[in-house]
Amino acid sequence: MIEKEVYTALKTVCSRVYPLFMPDDAVFPSITYQVVFEGTEQGLAGCASGTSTRYQVDIYSKTYSEAKTLKGETVLKLLELNAGNISAQDLFEDTIKLHRQLINFNIKE
Repeated sequence: MIEKEVYTALKTVCSRVYPLFMPDDAVFPSITYQVVFEGTEQGLAGCASGTSTRYQVDIYSKTYSEAKTLKGETVLKLLELNAGNISAQDLFEDTIKLHRQLINFNIKE
């Protein structure tokens, strides 16, 4: 199951990894992940050729530099899983005063 592999890879970057959302008492930095889309790939003649899953990973940190460092480490781990179409975005969550790195990627099974 690829989701377990994604979770394991994220845990090597940060010990606090949560599916979907962080607990109210989260310590930072923390990472959340979620499946954004999962679908069957179609090959020639309409035959199913595997599954493609799109993930979103959010890294939350008190400092911009730590968030960027964790983003770089995360991307390297995702490449080891043969993730594709990796994109990232810098964000700041004003209400909770945290820097956020949003990473999207695809993995084919």
